[in-house]
Amino acid sequence: MKKAFKLLICIMLPLLLGAQGVKNIEWTDVSSDYELPDGLRLFHGTISGNSTFFAYYYEVDMTVPEIAVRPYLNDSNIQVDDFSAQVGAYGAINGGFFSGNSSVSSVIFPNEVPARNLISVVRGGQTFPVIRPVFAIENDRSPSTQWVYHHSYAFDDIYLYDEPMDYDCNDTQPLPVPVKEDGVFYEDVAYGLGGGPMLVKDGEPVFTYCEEIWWGSGVDLNVNRPRTAVGYTLDDKVIMLVTNSLKVEELPELMLDLGCHGAINLDGGGSTAMAAGSESIYDQGRAVPTILGIVHSDSLYLPETPLFEKFIDTGDEGVTSSGNWFETANPGSWDSPSMLHELASHDMYYEFPLNLPAAGEYEIYSWWTSHSNRASDTPYFITHAQGTDQIAVDQSVSGSMWNLIGTFEFEGSQEETVRITAGATTNDFVVADAIRVVSYDEQFLQNTIVAIHDVEDISVPIGTSEADALELLQENTTIDDAEGNTWSVELDWSVENYDAHVAADYTATGTFELPEEVEQTSPPTPLEVKATITIMDDDTYLSEPTAIGLEVYPNPGKGVVNIAGNTPAELTVKVIAMDGREVYRTRVEDSFNERIDLSAFGKGLYLLFMSGEQGLYRSKIVIQ
Repeated sequence: MKKAFKLLICIMLPLLLGAQGVKNIEWTDVSSDYELPDGLRLFHGTISGNSTFFAYYYEVDMTVPEIAVRPYLNDSNIQVDDFSAQVGAYGAINGGFFSGNSSVSSVIFPNEVPARNLISVVRGGQTFPVIRPVFAIENDRSPSTQWVYHHSYAFDDIYLYDEPMDYDCNDTQPLPVPVKEDGVFYEDVAYGLGGGPMLVKDGEPVFTYCEEIWWGSGVDLNVNRPRTAVGYTLDDKVIMLVTNSLKVEELPELMLDLGCHGAINLDGGGSTAMAAGSESIYDQGRAVPTILGIVHSDSLYLPETPLFEKFIDTGDEGVTSSGNWFETANPGSWDSPSMLHELASHDMYYEFPLNLPAAGEYEIYSWWTSHSNRASDTPYFITHAQGTDQIAVDQSVSGSMWNLIGTFEFEGSQEETVRITAGATTNDFVVADAIRVVSYDEQFLQNTIVAIHDVEDISVPIGTSEADALELLQENTTIDDAEGNTWSVELDWSVENYDAHVAADYTATGTFELPEEVEQTSPPTPLEVKATITIMDDDTYLSEPTAIGLEVYPNPGKGVVNIAGNTPAELTVKVIAMDGREVYRTRVEDSFNERIDLSAFGKGLYLLFMSGEQGLYRSKIVIQ
């Protein structure tokens, strides 16, 4: 992030000198002018001596249980005040960037991604992969700002990255496509709205304009325009800002002044708008496909989780086609390309075999890239248990999202398919993209693994062999399943790059198999736990116990053991528990026979170490 901070400092120098007077904005609470619920306040900002400038921001207290913030996506563009009234919002601002009727910024719903941030942009005839931010509401209702990359439109392909890509403004060399291994699956997100650039991250200004490749777009630097931004404070207040005239590079300072710990820019210019219920507070007459709405918490409903889900894309094995299909140039395909065909006959088609696992009721969804030249009566032929239904689908709207085609009974036979044909009668083209099949039938209920319990780390003296160290680790751990049961599973331990004579921390991995009664999740849960083996610093090394005739008895014991032997020089005796604690220490010399009482420390495996001038002797003690 060094480049990002350097860029921000250079850009913001004029700000700190008061170029726009961001520091001079005077805020007035105007909440009483509107019917707002508890937890929601509205502020109006002006600058003394500047009669043309104004700004507004909502402060939404997410600690009030009855109020919430979430994005909405419409199947066609709509004025923000009308959109706010349509969804019953207390208030709203415009959302992220869009092209035509389709959002090109992320819209994330629980277990669903109807729109995603652009994963690449074209500059100078080259394609540049790009990582851009989202404003998110996580599962515990807490707000967040994160850089994400959508590896597909699947919910489980949303990955977090610590920073955007390392671009300079007007770069000529694209960087490699981000890989999952460099990020983390965003499992905590419930709702998300994309935009950019990032303005504030972790309480610091991080104006990553160049890194997110906003150069060459409509998000111009050094231009006073209407702006929209969203952020949050550390006490879980969401800040939703609109203004009629600011430079985008002035927004980080303004959002910091409003107490934001994180913030991102949203679509500005002619799209900037704010509403209170159905009343427009500020707009320029431009309709948009997305808003960020302030709603009653009842609107944060979580959809029923499918018990069966399957995706079939144009490039998948078994999918067939006939005719002269070609790839669309419009963004928003599912995974494989979205394919177009000029209007023709039903003989020109894309056919998706369903291959369902069992008879039952299933919902069929379809994905397409919308445009005004798409047919409004694209034929879908659904072959199911009762025959074949033909359904006319309007592909000129609702692009880049899952659209329900219908609910049908299927037998699970090989003849059951979805066929999209070119036999439409309106506009110019039909689209074939992905098919999604969903079922909530209880026959698909699976008792899956839901939690793996951690194990304890251990510490061992230097010289402890890999085998002995692994033997000190827990033999078992427990897992929880979806039915509330807890199971004990046996661990098979391994450790990489272990060196018994180098004091350091080593990561051990314990793998296990699921009980027959428990199923794997989708995507699969790694069946493993991690533990740290710490080798403690010591200058001695292991010698053979036979050199001093060492005896340990009874072993295994019930709590008390004896050690006996003969040493020409004094030895220090230590007993180490499996968690690294030293539980016993003494000294012996000449012929010795020592009684060691370990009954107060419980059952388990202990290590006996005897060290002196001639080296380090080791043995195991087992207390049953």
